[in-house]
Amino acid sequence: MLEYIFRGLLNGSVYALLALPMTLFFTTAATVDFAIGAYALLAAAVATAVPGPLGLLAGLASAVAASGVMALIYVLLKRTSKEGIRVALASFGLSLAISSVVLIVWGTQPFSRQTFTTMFEFGALRVNPQGLINVAISISLVGGTWLVLRHTQLGRMMRAAAVNAPGAELAAIPVIGVQSGTLLAGGLLGGIAGLLILHSSGMDFTASLGLTFIGFAAAIIFGIHSPLRCMAGGLAIGVIEALSAGYTSGMVTSMVPSLFMLLVLLTGQLGAGRYSGDRP
Repeated sequence: MLEYIFRGLLNGSVYALLALPMTLFFTTAATVDFAIGAYALLAAAVATAVPGPLGLLAGLASAVAASGVMALIYVLLKRTSKEGIRVALASFGLSLAISSVVLIVWGTQPFSRQTFTTMFEFGALRVNPQGLINVAISISLVGGTWLVLRHTQLGRMMRAAAVNAPGAELAAIPVIGVQSGTLLAGGLLGGIAGLLILHSSGMDFTASLGLTFIGFAAAIIFGIHSPLRCMAGGLAIGVIEALSAGYTSGMVTSMVPSLFMLLVLLTGQLGAGRYSGDRP
């Protein structure tokens, strides 16, 4: 069981990176970007196609470019409506479009890169060094994001943009610019998560929706308002997923994120407060 828990924590740290952009965008715009999994998929596909370290940069650039398209869509939608559900649905549509592009260009081949050929051994545990790198990167990014949100002027601007957009604009805060910038940051974080998965377990063109579900579940299980809660949610899903893979069938494992989402959305009590409608 210890091995399953440890592997779950390693996987969960990457899940936290998928949840982090959703928390950032919800904090800033009171809605979510459901294209996170697509950004991760696109980054992995491009990184596989471009050899060497340049592939990593190209993968991240492609993910940011895709989130730039979402930012443009967001700006256009904000001019015609204030309803966040339209933004969420648009991001879901963009996710499907990106997955289709990946399928057309790269086909059904899986994307995978193995950086390390040796394992670290801790007693009976054998750990891929890539997993430890994933944890270090995730902790650094989640911790840094929490510090930005809670202890910087930018973080206060982001929170103000969601709580009271008209008041924030009167205070000379560029609300749309801050929200669009958050979408670009989400693309970068999603791209990083995709590259970490690429070098760990790999993925294929069908991964987009699954990664989005995992990120959303990790974001809401303990409350979508804090990056630290995202980390806790990602780790929880990773551990439960690993335990279910070890002791049950693969079908149950694939259902774990959906079950988490269903539980939270039905009760609305896990974490602190509601998940929609609690901001003006």
